[in-house]
Amino acid sequence: MTYERAADLDRALGDPRDPANPCGFEAMVRRDAEAAYPHALAARAALLRTGLLPGTAMDELLMLVRVAGRRDVTVMPATLYSVTAATCVLLAGDERQREEVLRLIEAGEQIGFALSEAEHGADLLANQCRLERGEPGFRLHGRKWLVGAGRRCSALLVVARSGGRGPSAFSAVLVRGAALERARVPVPALPSAMRGADFGGFAFDHTELPADALVGEPSRGLEVAMKAMQVVRTTSTAANLACADTGLRLTMDFAAAHHFGGRPLLEHGHVRRELGTAFAALLACDVVAITAARALHTLPGAQSLWASVAKKVLTELSEEVFTRCADVLGTRAVLDGPFSVARRDNQLVRFIDTGPVANLRLVCMQLRQLAAAEPEAQPSTELATTYTIDRPLPTLRLADLALSNRGRDEVTAALPAIDSRVAAELKLWRQDVRALAPGEDCQDLAERFCFLHAAASCLHLTWFTPALGESLAPSVDLLLDRAAGGARRLSGAAAESAASQAEGLHVRGHLFSVAPLPLAEGSSTPWLG
Repeated sequence: MTYERAADLDRALGDPRDPANPCGFEAMVRRDAEAAYPHALAARAALLRTGLLPGTAMDELLMLVRVAGRRDVTVMPATLYSVTAATCVLLAGDERQREEVLRLIEAGEQIGFALSEAEHGADLLANQCRLERGEPGFRLHGRKWLVGAGRRCSALLVVARSGGRGPSAFSAVLVRGAALERARVPVPALPSAMRGADFGGFAFDHTELPADALVGEPSRGLEVAMKAMQVVRTTSTAANLACADTGLRLTMDFAAAHHFGGRPLLEHGHVRRELGTAFAALLACDVVAITAARALHTLPGAQSLWASVAKKVLTELSEEVFTRCADVLGTRAVLDGPFSVARRDNQLVRFIDTGPVANLRLVCMQLRQLAAAEPEAQPSTELATTYTIDRPLPTLRLADLALSNRGRDEVTAALPAIDSRVAAELKLWRQDVRALAPGEDCQDLAERFCFLHAAASCLHLTWFTPALGESLAPSVDLLLDRAAGGARRLSGAAAESAASQAEGLHVRGHLFSVAPLPLAEGSSTPWLG
């Protein structure tokens, strides 16, 4: 698949380096300074909203978001804040609720998702917003904060405590109309990045709701939300890809045009190592994100693990891209401009939908089962489809999402015989997990697994997409080093291979990706900071 719709969208949005382009880098900087909503970009990229409708492939949506978001990642919440609430309703709602949600999306309306509470953060089981039985429906009482699209949403899905204990103590309701408008309140503080995004709060004071506001079965609200957030964790990787592509592209512009000692920076060995390492990290992110999005169609039951792996790898390595690029840019990296805006926005993505500690905890919960599983001889048809990126995908089956994959992970269990190092490291990892004492902290082992899973993804993609050749070898080297707790730059042939790949895609004006789309700027005048 060549993702033609994404290439067409990027072309339609114009050259982002044109200062007069309302969908360009300079416009992003102006909006950030004013904390302004990206009206023009969201209107021109309205196609993104259709990604929530049945029939859209999730990897295609990822690429659409990526090419729009590289110009200002705030466009993602401006068009896709509805994804969590909509997925909840499509998973558990009745036919009337599903039709209502799809009508709102088709009309360009937003549906908010209210789960978090300021007093409890990631401790969701401590949430206190209450849903009580009323006559004839329900009463909602309590506060929710930092709700995406909170000031603009036409409907709001609220997960609230309804009785009982543990995860089954929560139900979900859809709030609309006057009840929604009366509950809107400002939030006392806003994030320092994605400053044009729409965040709001809600305060319910025994708000009356009709009986048909309940979404799904009582006591299943948190379960449904956890499944929906697997989709969100996967799609949110597009934001990391978008920001990191902009960071690396601007740095490549600078390194190609700026001279030091009579030569372009890009010809200096230490610069090539930094940028080669940054590119290898970005390409690893690209592989993990695209294949995780495809797996939503092929292996939805594996997303409880896969989505968390993707979020961990993308948030860590995209930040590494910025760190290495900043060292090349020097002082320009901290000046007000598109690089610094993209870097701050990328840092915020780390905390959207699921924070880093909570996300890693989701991996920890499955480690012992994963370590107990034996390697498999052959990959399944579903895995082969996932990694053959020009192969059509089956219809998305949200009903097959699960809270656990029960210890089965084909990605690491059915490795192709390309690079024995990954299999050897996985064997050692399994031994270390089995040696864990009861109650012993496993975060380091969870992090290690995430990077090994990403390395395994690179091997699978190389095996099932032979045209990639050895292009992912530097990314595998980097991932194995990160799995071991390292942070070294690539060196030698690996560094030069990655730097040459980055240089070639940059000169041709293509996306930094295993699916290198032609971009609108082509070979236009580079950004010099």
